[in-house]
Amino acid sequence: MPKSMNFIKEKLNAILLEKQNSAAQFERNVGILNSLKIVINVLYALMIFQVFLILPRSDDEELTRHTLAEVYSLHGTELIVVGVGLFMIITYWIQFNRQLGNLVRSSLVHGVLALMQMFSLMIYLYFVRIDLETDGTKFALEMESVFLALAGFIAAINWYYAKKNNMTSENMSEDEKRAILFKILPEPIAASFSFPFASLSPMAWTISFLIIIPLGFIFNKMIKKTN
Repeated sequence: MPKSMNFIKEKLNAILLEKQNSAAQFERNVGILNSLKIVINVLYALMIFQVFLILPRSDDEELTRHTLAEVYSLHGTELIVVGVGLFMIITYWIQFNRQLGNLVRSSLVHGVLALMQMFSLMIYLYFVRIDLETDGTKFALEMESVFLALAGFIAAINWYYAKKNNMTSENMSEDEKRAILFKILPEPIAASFSFPFASLSPMAWTISFLIIIPLGFIFNKMIKKTN
């Protein structure tokens, strides 16, 4: 009888310890989520600021030979590329806040994937600068497509991971979770689609991003069908 009582007591202690560890782990994961929100929002703000630093400055040598309007007209294609970059970064920032706004916790894996997405976007901006400095070389445009696509697909994988590991809010339905995934996909698919157009010209590459419009329409139709 004493042995059986000891066995039951040990089992109860083990169950209690497991619950305490689970609760502590949950608190740590909530802390990771809160830190992730702060760090990544700061990084997005810095990237948007960096985009504006690419624009012609008041001390630019060209401004001593041309008016500001002439400088902008001479670099019209480059400015469109910057505009595309700004649009994509803001779009990814909106997606990021939509995803994390529906999570109750994070994890080391989820956090690492989110940071990998940010690194991809920062490398994308690096190639935007190279693009402007080299008048739209094929390699720079291709790398912009690659890292934009990579950032988007990492976001999709990360959302799927969060959904699979019960990190999402209990208030979300399965249809709402699926809808967020569908809203993530148009941008990386458009970036992948733009890759071969880099061989044609910077303008052709830029125009190819308009595929986002029909893609958005298609995925919205898919969202409505699942509701």
